[in-house]
Amino acid sequence: MQTITSLRNVTVFPTSSAELQDLRSGKWRAFQSDATETIAIDGRPVTFRSGLTLTPFANPTPCNAHCRFCSEELRRKHQAQLTAQQLIGSHDRYFAALERVLADLAPLRHLGLSLSGLEATSDPLWLLALCHLLRTCAPAPAFDERVLYTNGSGLTTHPELTDALVAAGFDRIELSRCHYDEAVNQRIMYINRNQPVHRNADYERMVRRLNGRLEVKNSCILTRDGVDSVAEIERYLDWAASLGVRTVVFRELSQLNDDYEENRTKRWTDEHRVAIDPLLRQIAPSLTAQRGDWDYQHSVQGYYYYNEHYLYKGTVRVILEVSSYDALIASNEESAVQKLVFHSNGNLCGDWDPDSRVIKRYRTDD
Repeated sequence: MQTITSLRNVTVFPTSSAELQDLRSGKWRAFQSDATETIAIDGRPVTFRSGLTLTPFANPTPCNAHCRFCSEELRRKHQAQLTAQQLIGSHDRYFAALERVLADLAPLRHLGLSLSGLEATSDPLWLLALCHLLRTCAPAPAFDERVLYTNGSGLTTHPELTDALVAAGFDRIELSRCHYDEAVNQRIMYINRNQPVHRNADYERMVRRLNGRLEVKNSCILTRDGVDSVAEIERYLDWAASLGVRTVVFRELSQLNDDYEENRTKRWTDEHRVAIDPLLRQIAPSLTAQRGDWDYQHSVQGYYYYNEHYLYKGTVRVILEVSSYDALIASNEESAVQKLVFHSNGNLCGDWDPDSRVIKRYRTDD
């Protein structure tokens, strides 16, 4: 088995069908990264996993969609409050605090930027200000990757955001879309009707406009109400390819344990999960027997996810991914910080919980 190890994951090239089956059995548990960086924050040494990502949690407004699977509406039993319920107040105080965060993290040599949370494009002025800060802030980390995760709503109504993202050095936009049929997609994502992006015609124009400016990667959550079979995956891929999209990821809803409250989102997630393993067995039961139009490329193991990469019809890169919240939480509890999130309450945390693993408190309400 051949492997290529990076700071964020390991790419594996099995040389036999037995090795492929071993990979599928082991999933994400095989990847361990010993590479760390230690820097001083307020005179205190803090150790980070080299290659981790920083997320300025995007919640300038309530989300303009209500995806049934939204991870921001999942609550661990010990959590006092969700960041999703703590909207950014003063933009000036927020960005002043974020500028101090970037200055503190500037010594890190291997850090990525991952912009997600609620909907980062829902307030164009907030996103324009963020892009301006990323361009002008000094000192600041030299991010080796900058990715925006979005439903595309603001990109549809405010094309100038694309120029700002390009100027701020973003490498990729990952567009969330759960189905090629707008009516089916709407039943899963519940995008506000005043957002034109819920209509396929507007969404498709936006995607075509992005092509050539920024890499577009479609993200589709597998659900029983939407894409739930290999045949449906292929219909989705044909649609995406017609828009010029060249990379699509299909994700299984994460397994949730008893640490999470039994709320509406958790119940929906448990009831609508589509297991990815049977789909993998249909697409590539072995290295020597693969479904027509599909060509297995390699597998990738991260610290809380496993995915397989394929080439579909020789043109579209396809990623089929499964992840574990248990593995994510366990990794985040290790001594080295695995993930950085700047929350709207001013806390820089090594966790998606705004009050867990607090590295430093940057006041945003002075």
